Amino acid sequence: MFKINKIYKTSRDDIAINIRFPEEIYNKYKEISKNTGYSFNGLVINAMNYALENMEENEETNKK
Repeated sequence: MFKINKIYKTSRDDIAINIRFPEEIYNKYKEISKNTGYSFNGLVINAMNYALENMEENEETNKK
């Protein structure tokens, strides 16, 4: 189960990019951010890190 273990803080060394979110997902993250006090960015990075750490390996992820 996904739990917020660490909220990542941005720094000048981080890479800034633009990303498009489906409205429903964006609204859910904004609500979680509002209710927890965690930044939207920190929540998204935490969720992405969790997905990477828990991704099942298969043929597609092993291709180079």
